[in-house]
Amino acid sequence: MSRTTDGLVSRPHVPRTLLSSLLGRLPVGMMPVALVLFVRDSDRSFDSAGLIMAAYALGACIGGPVFSRWMDRAGQGRPLVIAGTISALPIASLPWVPWALVLALVLVGGFATPPLEPALRALWPHLVDPARLPSAFAIDAAAQELIFVLGPLLVLATSSVSASGGLIAAAVVTAAGVASFITGQPSRDWVAPQQVSRHWLGPLRSRRLVLLYVAIVGLGLTVGSLPVAFVAYAESESVRGLGSWLVALNALGALAGGVTYSRLRQHPDAGRAVGILFAALGLTYLPLALVPGPVAMGGLVLLSGVFLPPALTCAFQLVDRWAPTGTTTEAFAWIISAFLVGSSGGAALSGTFADGGHLSAPYLLGAAAALLAGAIAAATTAVG
Repeated sequence: MSRTTDGLVSRPHVPRTLLSSLLGRLPVGMMPVALVLFVRDSDRSFDSAGLIMAAYALGACIGGPVFSRWMDRAGQGRPLVIAGTISALPIASLPWVPWALVLALVLVGGFATPPLEPALRALWPHLVDPARLPSAFAIDAAAQELIFVLGPLLVLATSSVSASGGLIAAAVVTAAGVASFITGQPSRDWVAPQQVSRHWLGPLRSRRLVLLYVAIVGLGLTVGSLPVAFVAYAESESVRGLGSWLVALNALGALAGGVTYSRLRQHPDAGRAVGILFAALGLTYLPLALVPGPVAMGGLVLLSGVFLPPALTCAFQLVDRWAPTGTTTEAFAWIISAFLVGSSGGAALSGTFADGGHLSAPYLLGAAAALLAGAIAAATTAVG
């Protein structure tokens, strides 16, 4: 580990704040696979799985900015506790409710997903020196990939005991993570800078941020196409657990890319690099459309994750740079919401392709979306 990285993680409160945030966000990596397995074990189609995943993502993309705006005004504790409670209960109840209620409960559970990502990113400027903020965002993006490595594997382990084990585990982990995060001193002490005058649009009044969010929608579509596509590929290979392993491999590649980027002593300018990194991610999706055997597929899936954390790190830097005063948490929430809008569309389209037997189509869709997102992201620096 470089001195830059080591110096950051050894600073007061950083290890606990980062780890508790990751614990509370672990269900983000669990829910896509857990929901697909739950739907398939209920003898429903991939179309239904895509719809359920889209409902969860849609709920989260609406609820995240709502709870984050509340945090910008009232602090982090109460909004996170209420969100965690509202989210965990519907998700834990899914295995025992009639199918007609599943969609509504998933939507509520997604809406109240505790916005620990924007909460953590609002804390970083108070945890590290300004010169180290880019490295902090890079470490954050790299560590986040543990969610998508450990989450699917935890679902795989708990699903071997019970078909609904992943859903119940996600609810328990949500509650534990929120409790740990809000009892830490940085979260307890944090107060958002007060706005001189409040605007109903919040951070959306920044044209550059809006354009960046549009690019993030495309990036979300790229990544959101993968879980359903991986499960469909696993079924075509008659290896049921392979889908979870492929999701974890993709995240492992992203973890490697994020760690490498965080160790750079000199990071490229975020405005110049963001479009290039988005496009590079799209190019790594193209070989997946060949749909080779499991071993080769695993290698390509690993590679396809490498550029995601560096691309997101640049986006985080731009959000922190451009967010109007007093709207930082909400600004970070909107980047997540934009990602989820895209991922919900990617999941739905991927489900349609999978039901039609078009195993290559989700990867081609993902590549095209990322390349377009790169062009849009590159244009953000030209907007005033």
